[in-house]
Amino acid sequence: MTPVIFDGCFGWLHAPREGAVGDVAVLICPSLMEDAVVAHCSLRSLADGLATAGHWALRFDYPGTGDSCDGNIAGNGGHWTAWQHSVDAAASWLRATTGAERLVVCGLRIGATLAALATARRNDIAGLVLFEPVLDGHSYVRQLRLDAEMLNGQRPAKDEGLDIREFRFSAKTLEQIAGVDLRQLQLPAGSKVAVFARSDARRLDECLRVWTGAGANVASLGWEGLGPLVHQNLIEEDSLADFRAVLRWLEQAVPVGDLQQSAAPLPRAEAAELHPPGCIETPLTFGGDRRLFGMLCQPAQASPGDVVIIGNIGREPHYGAARHTVAFARRLASVGIASLRIDYAGLGDSLGPLGRENVRSHVFNVDRGPDVRAAVDALEQRGFRRFALQGVCSGAYHAFHGALHEPRISELLLVNIPLYTLPDGDVRAHIEQRDLTPLFQKLVMRRSWQRLLSGQSNLRNVVLAQLANVRAKCVSKARRLAQRLGLAQEQSFAQQALMTLSKRGVRTQFLFSPDEGDIAVFAREFGRSGADLDAYAGATMRIVPGMDHSQMKDAGRDLAERWTIEFLAEAHWPRARSD
Repeated sequence: MTPVIFDGCFGWLHAPREGAVGDVAVLICPSLMEDAVVAHCSLRSLADGLATAGHWALRFDYPGTGDSCDGNIAGNGGHWTAWQHSVDAAASWLRATTGAERLVVCGLRIGATLAALATARRNDIAGLVLFEPVLDGHSYVRQLRLDAEMLNGQRPAKDEGLDIREFRFSAKTLEQIAGVDLRQLQLPAGSKVAVFARSDARRLDECLRVWTGAGANVASLGWEGLGPLVHQNLIEEDSLADFRAVLRWLEQAVPVGDLQQSAAPLPRAEAAELHPPGCIETPLTFGGDRRLFGMLCQPAQASPGDVVIIGNIGREPHYGAARHTVAFARRLASVGIASLRIDYAGLGDSLGPLGRENVRSHVFNVDRGPDVRAAVDALEQRGFRRFALQGVCSGAYHAFHGALHEPRISELLLVNIPLYTLPDGDVRAHIEQRDLTPLFQKLVMRRSWQRLLSGQSNLRNVVLAQLANVRAKCVSKARRLAQRLGLAQEQSFAQQALMTLSKRGVRTQFLFSPDEGDIAVFAREFGRSGADLDAYAGATMRIVPGMDHSQMKDAGRDLAERWTIEFLAEAHWPRARSD
């Protein structure tokens, strides 16, 4: 796969193996927000499967999403209009670049809606593949409002715009989305359509009847093997979606012409360059076999020798929770600091080990040290000489361990680090029980009951996690008391590790949300206020008012970013300054 740029949008072009291609290219339209995050790796796998079958395949980020530039969304009529324009731009670019005579457009959820709308207005689309399409825009907007209320803690004003995750939707955009009803869509006669959905709902049946009645050739093909498109384990390793049924349908419904050697030159990865305001962003593939991916963001008017490496948040791709790692990287560039937001192996756009490309890796139980080392090597080859490592939650855990084993790291930026060593047994249960809320209170919580009843957790794991945390807390208290009384010098792993970093001259910033669960493990090791950090030169801790665990809320995230920039400025990073 090759990184490509068109109209300020970032994308990946998957080329057919050995240059043998037919006359059909496939455009993949992702969904938005959490839907897009969950499906990211599976859609990458789909594009690989299409390329193996002889198709060019393009997946891309809409304006204001993923790695793409924000562009003039307001000037282009708002998000909904800008996204439709970007689908057309992607389709035209794909045909012009590959020489394909026909297109197949596929999409997931709201991306499927955009794909269907494009099929209705264009005359070069031979096939349409829809995964769980949003059929009724009004219901989708209603769900957005409910999600925003849960996230922000207050009910959005009716008939006004909406703030949700990375988006600031205008009232006009919401009205445009709400006005979409695919039951009224006029697909061209003869269109080949495949619908993959979890259930045969009434509204979907109505769509299929309308499209069939208008002369489209429609197949409803169920959902077998496609669960990972809409669901992923939060921590444990899991497999990606199985697209064999999709590829079989495509082979029969829109067969390629005779395979020929492609005359189209493959776009050069080196030519892919984004220009957000004040920045230059360059996609990098790195590592010994170049299976790892990152996006290098540099100030447009300077070439600093210092760079912040930003790791994944949980399972999310390098564009992070609510796309905040993109905003953070571009903010760093605005004050003269370069950054590289990376995907660890088996996450986002970085491939796992050979033979395991279709597996999403475990969030914690994988050594990310080799990935960190490969990133530093790649940056050093580009002239960078000073390296900071940043991470949120599991990303902070991996940054902590990565810095221990990579001596070129000089600054460590840790946000809501959840643990320092992995427990035996269920990692998720351990993290959820870390603040040692009494067991009965935990069990009557709605979320705990839901997980127990759905089979995602079990009572034994919850109890074991509670006992392990109680033991850890008691041992920590006893150790710290003995140290203060001069009766023992033994240190925990976290204390030993931080002392090692401190003696090496690494400066470490710990940032936490005010939530008791986020600071619980840190408090056991270094005191709730960080008073015990006095023994570790260069280490600081601050609680960030208004910050949530994943930094999805603007106010707390803004303050955390300002404090991070100030922390770097204290070490005289060139041009670093608080903005």
